[in-house]
Amino acid sequence: MAKKKATAKKKATGRRRRRTVRRKRAPRRGAATALPKVRVRMFRQGLGDCFLVTFDAGGDERHLLIDCGTLGNKAGSIKIKDIAEHLESLLGEDGKLDALVATHEHQDHLSGFRSQLKPVLKDRVEHVWLAWTENPGDPDAQELQKHQGDLVSALTNVVRLAHGSPVGERVAGLLGFAGETILGSFAKTVDEAMKWIRDESGGKVRYLEPGELIQEDWLPGFRIYVLGPPRDQDAIKEAGSHASDELYHVGARLGRSAAWHLSAESSAGTNSCWSDDEQSEMPFDERFWQSGEELLATQYPDYVRPEDAWRRVEHEWLNVASDLALQLDNFTNNTSLVLAIERIADGKVLLFPADAQQGNWLSWHDEDLDWFVVNGAGEPVTMTAADLLKNTVFYKVGHHGSHNATAKGKGLELMTRTDELVAFIPVDREIALGRSPKGTWLMPARALYRRLLEQCEGRVVRADLGWAAPAAKGDEIEEELINLADARKWQQWAQAQDQATNVDLSNPLYVEYVLE
Repeated sequence: MAKKKATAKKKATGRRRRRTVRRKRAPRRGAATALPKVRVRMFRQGLGDCFLVTFDAGGDERHLLIDCGTLGNKAGSIKIKDIAEHLESLLGEDGKLDALVATHEHQDHLSGFRSQLKPVLKDRVEHVWLAWTENPGDPDAQELQKHQGDLVSALTNVVRLAHGSPVGERVAGLLGFAGETILGSFAKTVDEAMKWIRDESGGKVRYLEPGELIQEDWLPGFRIYVLGPPRDQDAIKEAGSHASDELYHVGARLGRSAAWHLSAESSAGTNSCWSDDEQSEMPFDERFWQSGEELLATQYPDYVRPEDAWRRVEHEWLNVASDLALQLDNFTNNTSLVLAIERIADGKVLLFPADAQQGNWLSWHDEDLDWFVVNGAGEPVTMTAADLLKNTVFYKVGHHGSHNATAKGKGLELMTRTDELVAFIPVDREIALGRSPKGTWLMPARALYRRLLEQCEGRVVRADLGWAAPAAKGDEIEEELINLADARKWQQWAQAQDQATNVDLSNPLYVEYVLE
């Protein structure tokens, strides 16, 4: 029933937006021959997103900042404070940041708004754009937040209990995007950042829905399509077999079980910390409760022999925690605010999908999600997600190039302007591989990296390396990417990179792309 309600709401929104767009007057500078430049700067602060989009670059510049966060930087010395200083210099004494976009609640996208960016941007932000999922007054958003809260509560106890164990490391690693895991407060960091953006930055807040079109007087010559996150909650939760209502129950049992183990370890066999209600939910009578290695050694000496350690199963319930942590990570990624920026005069598109995963990407192609607009030639046309992807010339690669954050048939393969397509990957591979458990965060993923290079004809830029280049033997960080292509192919790609004069890697603070 919830799914039908969400879908109906989405369809109604799509029809409403289509009528609204039809009545909009033409942009002030929307002439067919007007080609205002748009510039994109990808900052190089490590494993994290921070993009500054400047409209009418070199003219009446307008600035849009999309996210600013990091999980660390091994490839260089750039810090968030360096980005803050750059923004302060760019805006000048009286300047304003025209719009601030916070795509979703992950540390690698928002950590900068907890400290260094605050004094620079306080009361200097004109507009704040957030996904509808961040709207505290939206019933669907409230339901999603409850889902997230259940997972957070359960996994917090697991991290506390299983600290140092393989399962605990896997869970903590997956939760690294969410923030600190100390004392069960891993979501606090991003909550603080989002609260500041929404309530204290001074910008006028707008919660964006899929199907909306942003076409403002202060953005002449451009319009911005809102593709995601979807209203369909099943699409947001699409991340495997646990993406169902039963996840709440699994999370509740997991949290209670973790709490029980914690109590057993800390109370040394006493159970006075449990309330009557909690005790009533225990599966066995109190005389059968176990607590600690001492009791096991007394009652089951053969079970705890070192040579039989492989047979022990009392912590096997923890293994579900890895699945739940992955579910939480994917769930949050799928709430990403996705924007496609179109230059009206020629229809070229810059795509910013944040960390959207499969459910988000596929939702863009819903039959009811389209826009009725006037193109650069003054002709009325209906635009779809497929049209926007077909005209994409700049792609901000999703989720640092992970394997599950770029759709194939309904994503990258539709980006057919291969003669000019450029992809920027905000990644620090050494940081990614060093996250717990080590070697599991494969960013960029080999198969996707290869396909990006083919589709962009070599014009792929990484925040850690600059232009994509062949991996050298003996390079432990790039080892998985050795022999990605033969020497002839790399030579062709290098030539295309040399000819891409609209990409500038000369500044250590950022990599720059300009759509002339």
